[in-house]
Amino acid sequence: MGPTQQIKRSCRGVICFVSLEIVYIFAICIHHKAINIQVSEQPEKMDSITQATLGAAVGHLCWHKQLGPKSLLLGAVLGTVPDLDIIVYPLLDEVQRLYWHRGESHSVFFMVLGTLVTALLLQRYFFKGRMTFTTACWGSFLIYTTHILIDTFTTYGTQLLAPLSRKGYALSNFFIIDPLFTLPLLTGVIYVCFGKRQRHVRVNMMMLTVAMCYTLWSLTIQSVADTKFRKAIDQKGYEVTRHLTTAGPFTTFLWRHLGEVPNGYILGYWSIFDGNDKAIEFHFIPKSAEKAEPLRSSRSFTAVEWFSQGWWCAMPGVGETIRVVDLRFTEIPSSRLQPHEYWNWPFSWSFVPEQNKEQPLIAVVPQLDGFLPTLGLLAGRIAGGEGWLNGTGKLELGFVHESIETPGNLR
Repeated sequence: MGPTQQIKRSCRGVICFVSLEIVYIFAICIHHKAINIQVSEQPEKMDSITQATLGAAVGHLCWHKQLGPKSLLLGAVLGTVPDLDIIVYPLLDEVQRLYWHRGESHSVFFMVLGTLVTALLLQRYFFKGRMTFTTACWGSFLIYTTHILIDTFTTYGTQLLAPLSRKGYALSNFFIIDPLFTLPLLTGVIYVCFGKRQRHVRVNMMMLTVAMCYTLWSLTIQSVADTKFRKAIDQKGYEVTRHLTTAGPFTTFLWRHLGEVPNGYILGYWSIFDGNDKAIEFHFIPKSAEKAEPLRSSRSFTAVEWFSQGWWCAMPGVGETIRVVDLRFTEIPSSRLQPHEYWNWPFSWSFVPEQNKEQPLIAVVPQLDGFLPTLGLLAGRIAGGEGWLNGTGKLELGFVHESIETPGNLR
């Protein structure tokens, strides 16, 4: 088989693999929309297309000499291996799934053991005589490490020390989908598939460098945003015990800050396009911990409290139920200008408030109301205008007025 045929065959493999990922994600969305029920699957990880693309780019960087274009397909496949922890979901209940996902398969132990096992298989069985064990090790290690690293960059985070520790580690400098991170990687992979062969390595390395520089940018601007939020909070005199600054939806140009105050949380946004005269506004969300008291003995609630790292609030659900929301993840305000109880929350669970009664962990699937208007609110806020939170009615949200000087007045 000639070099041209090998390239075409590998390209078809990469395109087929990515297409399957797209179809899978689309099928899940259609399934959730069609049956309109509460299920436990949620958009919790860095999107699979990004992981596959990153794996393909790193695989080509490490193995282009040994495997040529086939390194793209191998890298794309290995780039999604850590997320295959979901294959054991049928054996687990909802609580166990919450602990299991991004656990052992995203730990430093998997980086080492997974690398050794993968390298052994590649060197002895799949590509015998074409790559050394050391070469296979380095490539596998870099693919697994970069996968776990960018998952750590998201708010969901990873359990890096599992199974020894269930502590979650998250830097929150990326949203789960960020086109400005993925597109350079995808550009490099597409060029390797269809561009001039002499420039394959150079273009792929250049696009990896762009993605790395964008990551450094995200960490830098996150620090700038965090400083601005804390300064605004100090000026208003709020007594905040914990801070969390996370990237806004789909971008690092908009940043979200969550601060824990007595009886609840304050929530605010800052865009890099905000003018110097634009003050950061905070909205108060009550924790309503008393509503969750009957749930304290529940195994399901204990799991949610662990998962949310204490960043949760309780609010009325459907009928007699209580909805417990993980506030770390970006809310989706309604286009109908409703208060926060009616927003869509990516991570929330429904409970029946009965003391000492064990109950299943039931996730509430967000039902997006008015996609384009909501996207318009987001775009306007990123551009430095009003919108997103600021366009949903300050009084209804429990807006924290600047005249309030002490957090004791927050209700």
